[in-house]
Amino acid sequence: MKPLMLMLILASNLFAGEEVYVGWVSDSGCALARASAGKFTPTNPDCARKCIREGKSVVLISTDTKTVFTIANPAALKSQIGNKVRVYGTSTNAHALQVDKVVFIEETNPECERPPLKN
Repeated sequence: MKPLMLMLILASNLFAGEEVYVGWVSDSGCALARASAGKFTPTNPDCARKCIREGKSVVLISTDTKTVFTIANPAALKSQIGNKVRVYGTSTNAHALQVDKVVFIEETNPECERPPLKN
């Protein structure tokens, strides 16, 4: 009986650290600039892909927690750039996540922030 109880305690501790976040997958350049202005909204997916190819980091923009999370294993989210996702994982610090599982929610349809053209 004691070995079974020990296994249950160890298993519960193992899964207790997993967290769930919902947010938009983007690049660090655009996401951090928008976050500094208080905007935790989706960015343009084409721009994000280009910035990531040029060396920016893959991030998750969480509208719920008002946080931009860097991703410890960016390959887990590269196919979801520009999409809203539910991420299961563990935080490695206050602003970084190790992603274990990703679930697609919806595609980005960001609004353009440029002012309308004058006629």
